[in-house]
Amino acid sequence: MASRLIRLLDYIPVFGSLLRSARRGGQAERFAFFFNIVALWLLAVAWYGYPVLIVTMLTMTGLYLFGLVYLTSEGLRARWRTRRS
Repeated sequence: MASRLIRLLDYIPVFGSLLRSARRGGQAERFAFFFNIVALWLLAVAWYGYPVLIVTMLTMTGLYLFGLVYLTSEGLRARWRTRRS
């Protein structure tokens, strides 16, 4: 699943080349990728202001909730798999 997502992200024009360089390159490329992502986010905050912070926090809240549901539902998925067999 993760490799499919990474391959899909490779097709985004600018972000894909940055991600590919960070994945295949050394430590300097990884640092540059992280720095570029943080710089783009700070530029968006400077340009659009407070709404970017709100949207970012709401997105992180949704991802956190999804992660909690995914981690805690493993028992339900295991029971469902044994019931189907």
